[in-house]
Amino acid sequence: MSSARTPVPLRGLGLAAHRRTRIMVWLAATGMLAGACVGLVRGASLGPEYLAVAVLKGMALGVLFAVTLGALELIALRRLWRRLALGWAILARTALYAPLALGVYLVVSAAFSSWIPWSFQRAMILPSIGIAVAGLLAGSVMLALVHLHGPRVLLNLLSGRYRRPFEEERIFLFLDLAGSTTIAERIGHLRYHSFLHDFIEDLEDPVLAHDGDVYQYVGDEAVVTWPLADARSNGRCLVCHFAIVDAIERARGRYEGAYGVVPSFRTGIHSGSVVAGEIGDQRKQIVFVGDVVNTASRMQAQARALDKDLVISGALLARIDLPPGIEARSLGTVRPKGKERAMEIFEVVLSTDRVMQPGCE
Repeated sequence: MSSARTPVPLRGLGLAAHRRTRIMVWLAATGMLAGACVGLVRGASLGPEYLAVAVLKGMALGVLFAVTLGALELIALRRLWRRLALGWAILARTALYAPLALGVYLVVSAAFSSWIPWSFQRAMILPSIGIAVAGLLAGSVMLALVHLHGPRVLLNLLSGRYRRPFEEERIFLFLDLAGSTTIAERIGHLRYHSFLHDFIEDLEDPVLAHDGDVYQYVGDEAVVTWPLADARSNGRCLVCHFAIVDAIERARGRYEGAYGVVPSFRTGIHSGSVVAGEIGDQRKQIVFVGDVVNTASRMQAQARALDKDLVISGALLARIDLPPGIEARSLGTVRPKGKERAMEIFEVVLSTDRVMQPGCE
């Protein structure tokens, strides 16, 4: 099984840190822009002689707010928010970050007191805190929506990209937890739910680090998707599988201590053309329709039947430049259930040197 193997040194896991860095840079730039706009308005109200320094102060405040809160969100408090109910997480964020925002404002105001009289700055404390609290509340709601839908899915819903259905080519990865029934019977269904929760939480970071979108969770199965792109980028789906293997292996001690068992899983991947579009009114969702999704599920079923960790279709392999450290081995041709034509399938494994390059960011 996947998690029973020796840990794999995946340099591609550096993509998670790279992703966090990109987010922090984006937050800093956004905070700087928003702060400059607020500073511009405030400077104009104080007089032209204060305009430039007010803009600089606003930029400093925006960057410090964004970087400080972003670091707390991404690093320090991430797991805490995951443990709280959605509404409580929104309130807790606002209650925690509001006094922090006040502290940052006072420090920056003190630093600029030589250029802007404190009497002017003091008058802005309450309005600034009000703006900060409103912004934090709005940001917390937005983060909650991101956690509900995923960042790219939420962006697509907000932009209306899938409002009208259209055809596109995508990769689908089906991942199924092995031995789930036996595990549930052994540890009990309530503990099994916690076990499944931890497993899904651990696989989400590698998925995001390799630019995947979680399409859906169905019981103990996860479906991840990527747009079909160039041959190098298409290799992300393979690297993602092995990154999940590594993430679970690194959490082995935690699983053994809490549940007495470590998750193992099998994966199947396929690609092709689907029709994508929004459905639903009470709960909007982007849905992909086409035989490709069913065939990807059949790849996962072949992995289970052949006792392989990762099986992909020959059609997808032909559109991938295998990342360094990964090789594909033919398993012959099969005719998946419901398909008229046989198709060649491949097992994908780590090469004997057992080292993977980032390869496909």
